[in-house]
Amino acid sequence: MTTTPHRPLPSPGHRPGAAWDARAARFAGWWAQALELVLPVTCAVCGEPGKALCRSCRIVLRRATAHPGSLVPPPPLAAAGVRVWTAGEYEHELASCLLAFKNGGRTDLAPVLSAVLAPVLTAAARDVRKEPGGATAPVHWVPVPTSARARRRRWFDPVASILGGTALPRNTRVTPAVSHRRVRGRGTGSQKARGGAQRERALRGTMRATGVRGTVCVVVDDVLTTGATAAEAVRALRAAGACVPAVVTLAGVRVPRSPQENA
Repeated sequence: MTTTPHRPLPSPGHRPGAAWDARAARFAGWWAQALELVLPVTCAVCGEPGKALCRSCRIVLRRATAHPGSLVPPPPLAAAGVRVWTAGEYEHELASCLLAFKNGGRTDLAPVLSAVLAPVLTAAARDVRKEPGGATAPVHWVPVPTSARARRRRWFDPVASILGGTALPRNTRVTPAVSHRRVRGRGTGSQKARGGAQRERALRGTMRATGVRGTVCVVVDDVLTTGATAAEAVRALRAAGACVPAVVTLAGVRVPRSPQENA
């Protein structure tokens, strides 16, 4: 499938924040290049000086993510009837790059992760085209929004920033249609300490979508663990009238179920 570089286009559910994320990521890249003149840059995986990702680690990462595949959907997404596409498992070079990008301030890795995401989008778009009526309809890539707390900590939205630099398949566009909404008594902060069922209950109803009625949308996330966050984005989009056949993720984590969930 032919790919074209992403350009900001008017789209359903467009929010100015997405453009800000793309500009912030570009500025961070320029700033990182400027810092290279003063501070040594090291490989995010092995620590070799010189580049954000050294040649050896880049080759290993490229080989590990060259053939995107489908992932067995975790329970919340299986219940929603959506397929999951991913670049690879959350381990080794891919995990190191994602952690450094999200939590280590290594925004110079955005182009690396955008290159990893591109073939996953192509595979997912090809799959969605097989859906009844999906051959000609534009596909809208909808990033899972970062929480307000995470945005304050990082000052940017990781998924939106990666998507902003990704070469998109033809007749597709980025549509940041989902946002968090306040639900009394519940926060949208870290869910790491909770099990899958607990996350799903805590997140249900915490997202909303606008401007997507009648469109074909695919949810995009960085790391898929229990699937609760992506499932909430799927629910919000469907509630707003969108068709959501799939979820795309850079990496997937195999999370063992708790005894309560196995019961």
